[in-house]
Amino acid sequence: MTTDDRGIKAVLFDLDGTLGDRKAAVRRWAETFYFSQPGVMAQVDRQEAIDKIIEWDAGGQVYAPKLFERVVEEWPWVRDSAADLVEWHRREYPAAFRATPEMTGLINRIMHAGIPWGVVTNGPPFQRDKLVALGIEILANCVLVSGEFGAAKPDVAIFNEALRLMPSRPGETLFVGDAPAADIEGARSAGMRTAWLSHGRKWPEKLEPPTHVIASIGEVAELLGLKKKK
Repeated sequence: MTTDDRGIKAVLFDLDGTLGDRKAAVRRWAETFYFSQPGVMAQVDRQEAIDKIIEWDAGGQVYAPKLFERVVEEWPWVRDSAADLVEWHRREYPAAFRATPEMTGLINRIMHAGIPWGVVTNGPPFQRDKLVALGIEILANCVLVSGEFGAAKPDVAIFNEALRLMPSRPGETLFVGDAPAADIEGARSAGMRTAWLSHGRKWPEKLEPPTHVIASIGEVAELLGLKKKK
């Protein structure tokens, strides 16, 4: 097993916005939706429609039922009911996730080094379908989804369960995520080291800083002391 001089022996990841590029996935899904709705296509410009869906999605803060209630209200040309669109979203949205070379390369290097890794994500059970789309669902040592487990980040219970399943000690485990409260504060409360994927943002001053701040998922390799392949 390869570790760095800080003794990190295992790593856990958030999913949306960390391992998976959620913004890109929402844009792909919005485009798929647009081309499935002739009435909307006849009334709204493609880019305008995609931008509107992204706006209404609000970075995932608006759940699908509310999102599609607004879609149907704003666009009476939509041919499906809000309930039907929620089910359609359930089937189509996870498939919009795509593995990036950086993410795939990182996971390959972690596995080659023999470092245990896993995923802790909030959301419904179909979060697992996103991992399938990313090509990593069967590779992880553990996957915990809040909708299956019964507790969501930042509840310390879901982090403790991940540590039990790995298994790994809190102080030797790195948690990587993009949400300051749910990911970083939650993992810190479980005793883990943390790496915040900033996406160009500033850390909230009211919160205790993470152990590390990273600009891209690939930087995790350096934190784990993994050397680049020649």
